Amino acid sequence: MAVEKVIEANIVEAGYHKGFFIKNISFELSKGEILVITGRSGSGKTTLLKTLLNILHLSNGYIKGVVLIKNKPITQYSSEELYNLISYIPQDPWYAVIGHVVYVEYCHALSVANIKCDPKKLKIYGLDKLENHITYGLSAGEYQRLLWASSIDKGSEILFLDEPLIYIDSTSRSRFIGFVKKFIETGGTAIIVDHMPDNWVGFDPKILVLDKGVQKYLGPYREDLLPKPIIKIMKQTNQYKGRKPLLVSKNIWFKYPGENYVLRNISFKAYSGEITGISGKNGAGKTTLLKILAGILKPNKGNIVRYGRIIYLPENPLLYYSYPTPREELSASARDPREFERITKRFSLEELLDRPLSMLSSGERRRIALASAFLAGYDIYLLDEPSGGLDNYSLKELLDEIMFLSKNNKAVIIASHDERLYPYFDKTCILREGALICE
Repeated sequence: MAVEKVIEANIVEAGYHKGFFIKNISFELSKGEILVITGRSGSGKTTLLKTLLNILHLSNGYIKGVVLIKNKPITQYSSEELYNLISYIPQDPWYAVIGHVVYVEYCHALSVANIKCDPKKLKIYGLDKLENHITYGLSAGEYQRLLWASSIDKGSEILFLDEPLIYIDSTSRSRFIGFVKKFIETGGTAIIVDHMPDNWVGFDPKILVLDKGVQKYLGPYREDLLPKPIIKIMKQTNQYKGRKPLLVSKNIWFKYPGENYVLRNISFKAYSGEITGISGKNGAGKTTLLKILAGILKPNKGNIVRYGRIIYLPENPLLYYSYPTPREELSASARDPREFERITKRFSLEELLDRPLSMLSSGERRRIALASAFLAGYDIYLLDEPSGGLDNYSLKELLDEIMFLSKNNKAVIIASHDERLYPYFDKTCILREGALICE
């Protein structure tokens, strides 16, 4: 019996008018198969995903070619048919949620597909304690879990996932991969964008590698598909000797209105030249802690003293920007034109400078936000998931700049689930049940 062909794509060209485009991409997927799209940051992964979903025009894009879903052009489906057939989880999950509270978002997604909602099922996704929580206050990982719940439970035949693992802790990561495994075993088809394709090697996936918008490889997984750069960073010894604290927090307590305390009696120091990493489960309070340290939120108890200028870079980089293009953003931050040129080259941003920020990938936006903050010359840097969506080469550039800050006596505090960063922390802290435990 012939295997049912679910997706067939033949894309001559697609992209943005007078901007970035992809070309000459073709593949097909059958029932029960996975395609992992990978490549360096800015190679066109998200653009390809939006092309396959026929939503590129919403960003003033264009498509030349054809995408067939179950042997029918995707353009011939109604939106209602596509909603029942396909689930899409974007890289920036906060843009896909419209419900005011968690159970409303979940039940609305199911009701549109004519499926009866049972909020008790939220427990499967670790969301049972958040059933009545306002969605605005969710962490990025919790947003992703909420979208998993509605996507999987509405019974779609096809999943489109854009970097689905970047905001979640290791426990949630394993759980979600288990959900995808069950989905595939029951005949589902998935297309996944991931800068780390080895996350999915257990599925025997097809791999599509993009390089500057062009299909470089299509075939089975190979370890040499994305060579990893050699990262040589010497950690300094006696890191506190001769250094001064740039940030001191004492007995910090914090809770959101009507809820229990998220942070309990936290005392913490960040020293000049020190890189501190903060980890913890989704919803542990990492982003809340960074916002309190930055002065964005005010603690219920305790106090914070800052010895210098401080900057917070949020996990959603668009919240950081004040200008429409990278050139304007970086120019406004640069104190020295020579530094503008150095940082632009260091982060490989030359080709992005005049593109609208709205047209860039999430990974590109992060690189630009980091470059802007570095150019501004702050003393204390609070980075919330700074490596999300970055490939290993961009990660190396990020680490180089973080070490540059450290050597120039800046304090850097990073909240992250990315285990690639952990070896480069001078001090590692874990946020667990409201308490901060530092090694």
